[in-house]
Amino acid sequence: MDWFARDFDCEAYFDIYRGKEREAATEGPALAACLDLPAGARVLDLPCGWGRLRPHLLARGYTSVGGDLSALNLRRHAVEHPGPTVRLDLRALPFRDRSADGVLCAYTSWGYFRTLEENLQQLREFARVLRPGGALVLDLVGRDGTARAIARVEGDWLDLEEDGVPYRERVRWSPDRRRVRTDRLCRGSRFQHDIWLPTDREAREALAAAGLALDRTWGGYLGEPLERLSERWIYRAVKPG
Repeated sequence: MDWFARDFDCEAYFDIYRGKEREAATEGPALAACLDLPAGARVLDLPCGWGRLRPHLLARGYTSVGGDLSALNLRRHAVEHPGPTVRLDLRALPFRDRSADGVLCAYTSWGYFRTLEENLQQLREFARVLRPGGALVLDLVGRDGTARAIARVEGDWLDLEEDGVPYRERVRWSPDRRRVRTDRLCRGSRFQHDIWLPTDREAREALAAAGLALDRTWGGYLGEPLERLSERWIYRAVKPG
């Protein structure tokens, strides 16, 4: 089973990521603003998780449809942030061509798949469902800043805590140093995230290969410029009209 099909469908996942609900108060308005679409725009939140960004998309005046592979996350979404959702694979979206004004892909949710072709297919699907002039906002962790942070602890098991819930974590690069592998132990469950972190150049080239034109970039949720060591690399790309 692929790690993303397993890890996000486990109850202990919510313990490790409890802080994301609070962080959404900053991330949500910022990412909704990065979309820069008119009120009433139809935005696909992909993947949507348990819907933590939905209230901020609605506050911006957008209509929002969430999609995720995790049935567990979608059930929580229905309870806490009711709205239209669909279970899906990011490589084959169940939406018509040119049916959305915007796509939001937040919190480093690109790079899950094992091959470059599969990761490109995710971007191509985003481009396919966008209307001409529609925008994708791709929010990634900055590779170079992450590499600097990993260098201090790579391979070490760390004892951490999230809102009083203890867990253990170990972060390593793959042998080719293209993917970050994060092992976590929490409440008897083991998580093994394995995510490709592209260089800035690779991210830009992938967007172009998917048929999207890069419009703007940011290096954080406060509108900072994108720099090599920025914590976030946020890209706004547009489908040509």
